[in-house]
Amino acid sequence: MAGISFELRKVLRERTLGSIVKAFGYSAVLSAGPYLISILTLIISFYVLRPIVSSDKIVIQFGVIVTYLTAFSLILTGFSQLMITRFLADRIFEKKYEVVLPNLIGNMLLNMILAFIISLIFSVIFFKEQGAVFIILYVLVFTIMCGLWIVNVVLTGFKSYKFIVFSFAIGYITFFFFALYMARYDLAGLMFSFFVGQAVLFFLLLGYFIRTHYSDKIISFDFFDRHKIYISLILSGFFYNLGIWTDKFIFWFYPDTSIQILGPVRASIAYDIPMFLAYIAIAPGMAVFFLKLETEFADYYDRYYRAVREGATLNKIYQFGDDMILSARSVIFDTLRIQGIAFVFFLIFDTLLFKIFKLSLLYIPLFHVLMVGTYLQLIFMTLLAILNYFDRRREALYLSILFAVSNAVFTYASILLGPYFYGYGYVISLFISDLLAIILLRRFLDEIHYQTFMLI
Repeated sequence: MAGISFELRKVLRERTLGSIVKAFGYSAVLSAGPYLISILTLIISFYVLRPIVSSDKIVIQFGVIVTYLTAFSLILTGFSQLMITRFLADRIFEKKYEVVLPNLIGNMLLNMILAFIISLIFSVIFFKEQGAVFIILYVLVFTIMCGLWIVNVVLTGFKSYKFIVFSFAIGYITFFFFALYMARYDLAGLMFSFFVGQAVLFFLLLGYFIRTHYSDKIISFDFFDRHKIYISLILSGFFYNLGIWTDKFIFWFYPDTSIQILGPVRASIAYDIPMFLAYIAIAPGMAVFFLKLETEFADYYDRYYRAVREGATLNKIYQFGDDMILSARSVIFDTLRIQGIAFVFFLIFDTLLFKIFKLSLLYIPLFHVLMVGTYLQLIFMTLLAILNYFDRRREALYLSILFAVSNAVFTYASILLGPYFYGYGYVISLFISDLLAIILLRRFLDEIHYQTFMLI
């Protein structure tokens, strides 16, 4: 688990400009690699597959269906993601290694069965006109994605970053090459290719987990024990994922901002394309966040709490506590600084970027607004990560609920105000959430010694 931190520190120890660039690039691949691989593969596929399918409409339908499958699978598994990761981490801390694998499989299967039932009912009701083949593929993709997110989030929690990036690359390359042949069968061919790619990705991650976590049991449901799980984590995971997608749902289903794509599925082309690009733009900030968290903050955190557990002198505990607080601030401010530079870079080259992707320049003003939004979302994610490091579950839950609710309210209000206000609802909700997160984190850090000794 400490392997990545060790490797990054080893690179940085060279103290040269090249070593900093190397560590930054390494962090960028490990932290943003999976989502960049996913988004870029789908964008490239859009341009490569257009000449093969019978019409452009098929590629658009495929892209929107995949987006819906991703959104709903993340929200559904959001109930389990944080809860099962914490449950398994606690069992490892207790050295009960033999229960890790069977409980992961138990939770994963539970999510996949639930996903299968929900998607089957939904697709039979709403996709009757698309036929049985489409319904079967829709259900299979949704089911396997729900299993995939559970294994992925646990492996991320266990810091198996290298293998995750490798698996995403293999999975999406598989999809791409299958799609080159299967695209002649239009939407069914593309859905089948995506299913094969997701299945490869899923079994690679699951196989890695099975190989690295031995147990003589196959399946277990110990995580149903109320005394071993945290309800706040179940709700936090759900509301955080819901918050991320709330503004997209509102734009998709508001009549004036969306068009029908397939059955009940709608999309907002004007909002979705700038949003995809805005998410790509936060990769530099994610790399710095990852680098600082892994190489600095984690060390200071361990040093402080080890000093507390092992009964170090009061002066040492105060000194280590101050170092840890400074490191937490450094994670936040360095992420802000680097992402700010990236923000300016994308502002300067926005026209070139849109021309490369052959997108209408009319989307650029909204792209700027959404870049501010993803910038604030990156800060929100950083603050939540630090709060979760300190086990501030209640604060993380309140903030996740605030983000989901405020994003819904302000996004809807921004649509009512007209096109010039599109995107501002998402920005305002994150600004308020960030502000409250900073206040709560600052209050906790000011009382950290009291909280550590008196309330635990």
